[in-house]
Amino acid sequence: MKRRIISLWALLPAAIILCVPIAHAQSSTVVAKFSGPLAYDASKETTLRGTVSSVLAKPAAKSGMIFGAHLMLTTSSGTVDASLGRFALKGKGALSVQPGASVAITGVMKTINNKQVFLARTVSVGQQVYTIRNQHGIALSAAARQHLNQPAQQKGVLL
Repeated sequence: MKRRIISLWALLPAAIILCVPIAHAQSSTVVAKFSGPLAYDASKETTLRGTVSSVLAKPAAKSGMIFGAHLMLTTSSGTVDASLGRFALKGKGALSVQPGASVAITGVMKTINNKQVFLARTVSVGQQVYTIRNQHGIALSAAARQHLNQPAQQKGVLL
């Protein structure tokens, strides 16, 4: 019996050592930020206004453009490649815009493959605002857009 009690007391320091990092991890605030060429920092968002010169649903593979749809936007400072991601032109609630339309695009300018690309988060055409990405820069699928645009009571939220 004495031997069992002594062995339990010997295990106590090991148990404490193992539990301290777990308790510390639960009390610490950890902020993980994605870094890289496609990292989206909402604090650096700007809004560009201009005229759509072309809509590219699927750019040519050899164009050097990132994957997904693009709007080529003519602004007062030149032409801007606005990346829309792969879902913006597909499904219910898809972006509807034609060359010649005046738009306002909110997003973040990035350098990808040594080219300036504007990662669009929202596109305003007339009075219609299309949400392309969430506040973290993740492209919204058609289902996510539909859920985002539902009234609160249809989402199961009581007001």
